[in-house]
Amino acid sequence: MLRREKYAGMVLYFWHGMRFGAWYNLLKKNDFRFTWNCLPQIITVSLLTPLNSLLYRLSEAVYGRRIADYKIEHPPIFVLGHWRTGTTYLHDLLACDPEFGYPTTYECIFPNHFLLTGPLARFGFGLVQPEKRPMDDVAVGTDRPQEEEFALCNFGLPSIYVAWALPRRGPIDHSHLDLRDLPAEDKRRWREGFLWFFRRVSYRCRKPLILKSPQNTARVATLLEMFPDARFIHITRDPMTVFPSTMRLWKTMTSVQGLEHPPNDEPWLEDYVLDTFSVLFKRYEEDRKLIPDEQLTEITYEALVADPKAVMKSIYARLDLGDFSRAEEAVDSYLSGTREYQTNVYELPEEKRTLVRKRWAAYFKRFGYDGTDTTANQSR
Repeated sequence: MLRREKYAGMVLYFWHGMRFGAWYNLLKKNDFRFTWNCLPQIITVSLLTPLNSLLYRLSEAVYGRRIADYKIEHPPIFVLGHWRTGTTYLHDLLACDPEFGYPTTYECIFPNHFLLTGPLARFGFGLVQPEKRPMDDVAVGTDRPQEEEFALCNFGLPSIYVAWALPRRGPIDHSHLDLRDLPAEDKRRWREGFLWFFRRVSYRCRKPLILKSPQNTARVATLLEMFPDARFIHITRDPMTVFPSTMRLWKTMTSVQGLEHPPNDEPWLEDYVLDTFSVLFKRYEEDRKLIPDEQLTEITYEALVADPKAVMKSIYARLDLGDFSRAEEAVDSYLSGTREYQTNVYELPEEKRTLVRKRWAAYFKRFGYDGTDTTANQSR
């Protein structure tokens, strides 16, 4: 019972970036329950959150007026796709372009004051941050691209990622996956939180931002309301790879981010992964019709890994992103640095393959996967 790490080594909680009120509400949501093997992390978060609250106020005193006067000039580029479809790989490739900006890991974990503390605190944060992600050994870093959903979590906004903190409670805040049925006030709070963070990252970068969170795949209608000129890149992958890889992702994150360990997520997790995939696909299919043709492109992970530069060039041409040559040297360097990366390999039992084929049949048909490829069960 003293061991926390079920699927990976000890890592920092994402929740270390919360202000005190958001952290208190997260603990309250679980009736202040925790297991003693999680106590060291809980203590460090509890000590840090009042400091985050203070730094937030200081940061707003310094930057608040500047941000209010700042005019956003560039619409964002959204990377869409279910977890484990290659969204991180694509995000990293796009981030090689010096003409684009993106939220960094430090900014997403400490969104409340990164403008104030980023230049100094990144060094200390780098000392305690793991070099690789716990679920797949993909390299991470303080200044590498990251999902803005973590920033929203640290604001205390509802997110399905809260289930990682409270895995014994099952799915949480699922209504915030697609935002469709939220009360008007809840949707307003989400939009304001998103724009609060977006404006500050944009202020820091002064470039078009590349944003990547799988949940955005189900939020296209809302994102278009906020950014009518935004561009979207949707990536797909063989579901026979996506399913076991997503299961591993969730088990890893409930293990290393939970307030109770072991997480006891087995009773609900498989159905949740299957259902969430279906919701993302359904909402994307409904909303993509709202996107002007010249603002959307769809690619496959299989094509991207087979010839990354050719696919990148097609994305640039389709979305009118400019001359790919400006990014080519950095893309070459990134590809060279990841050449030795070894993907995870999964053996999916036939009964699970049958279940995936049945539950995700529409996705198989829409994107041309036949559900028989046993050589593609690898995860990046």
